[in-house]
Amino acid sequence: MSIQASFVQPVADAQCAFRRILKAVSEPGVTVTLPLQQGWGRLSPASTAVMLTLVDRDTPLWLDDGLDDESLRSNLRFHTGAILTCDESAAFALLHVSSAIALSRFSAGDVMSPEKSTTVVIEGSGLTGGTPLRLSGPGLETSRVVEPQLPPDIVRYLCHRPDPFPQGIDLMFTCADALMALPRTTHVE
Repeated sequence: MSIQASFVQPVADAQCAFRRILKAVSEPGVTVTLPLQQGWGRLSPASTAVMLTLVDRDTPLWLDDGLDDESLRSNLRFHTGAILTCDESAAFALLHVSSAIALSRFSAGDVMSPEKSTTVVIEGSGLTGGTPLRLSGPGLETSRVVEPQLPPDIVRYLCHRPDPFPQGIDLMFTCADALMALPRTTHVE
């Protein structure tokens, strides 16, 4: 078991990370950097910071086989106490962008409880240089164009979300120390 570092200043760094994650979620398409230098196992520092900030012993977490390893599991148990599950209705799911897992597998909540949806964190290879996507909706004064490097199936999912609002999954894309969020309220073309 190899336990790796978490935040250098746990309280101040977790507060900083939370504010930056909140900025990314409330302003879709904005890229923020998170205060962590090293990731756990195959995770980037940004995905690791999201786990440290948002996941705890009361938070079920689904792991993609492409990221799952003993180093990640050990660090999640030690630092967060997260409940690792195979249930796709988990509060959080952690995927690698190359995974062939359909996003529609995860919980979109229901009409009476949309908050029971899954937040999917996707570990990617870049938040620029991909297919241009035009974003509009809450949190955006005007439309915004982003270019995350995503496979065609994720782009199709974003452009044709199957679940009517208020249902749907919220997405966070990470690469190195950067994070971009596209919540369920964001319209993507």
